[in-house]
Amino acid sequence: MLYSAKTYDSQQRLSRWVRTGENADVPGTTAEGLKQYRRLFRNNINNTLTQAYPISLEVLSNEQWNKMVDGFYANHDAQTPHVWKLPFEFYQFARESDYAQKYGFPFLNDLLYFEWLEIDVYTMPNKYPEPFKENGDAMNDLIEVNREYSLERLEYPVHLYAAKESLNHKGNYFLLTYRTPKDFEVKFLDMPPLHVLFFEKISNERLTASQIIDQLLVQNNEIPKEQLAQNILGFIQTMMEEKVFLGFSENYLN
Repeated sequence: MLYSAKTYDSQQRLSRWVRTGENADVPGTTAEGLKQYRRLFRNNINNTLTQAYPISLEVLSNEQWNKMVDGFYANHDAQTPHVWKLPFEFYQFARESDYAQKYGFPFLNDLLYFEWLEIDVYTMPNKYPEPFKENGDAMNDLIEVNREYSLERLEYPVHLYAAKESLNHKGNYFLLTYRTPKDFEVKFLDMPPLHVLFFEKISNERLTASQIIDQLLVQNNEIPKEQLAQNILGFIQTMMEEKVFLGFSENYLN
């Protein structure tokens, strides 16, 4: 059933009041009732965002935070029906509105994204591994990777330093955010570029450590093979301990 023009107009007026606080003159309502209605809706949004972004909330002043929330609430047309996904849209809104520049906090986009990643990885769909064994040949066996992860590049190392201190360490940083099996704990690992290369070749190209070494030596034969082998074996051991690598892939004999 289609709404009448009058009903539709009243809904639009109510929506505008709830989102902006601007006088909308909604028929059949009282000023006090409208205030309570707006307060409840705005508080629900604010509570969702403060739970998602505790570090950003601490870094920003109350005025700065409230300005961002009010701007988001008034001007952003949410695309998701799920309240728990709103923090990602808030991050997008803050980035597109350039609050990092407005507030003089160049690290703000990275900080918001870093905090969102914890939610995103924690709630990601289960990705079940192929059969694997715990023991194997780290140099020559294929490795089964924990697929519940996100690998991202950051300009400011907000995962390593206090947010404002990260300003003094601008560069290229690679953050691996992953969820551990069974207990679903979200963890973070800072990865140097060489280890990112190892990780992507093991995870995406499905190469063994020895194959990776051979590839790299073809590209640059000045690297000592023993040094490269020691580095990748240490990397594999660490990733096994951290549950990023789960074990060694089973070999099927047909």
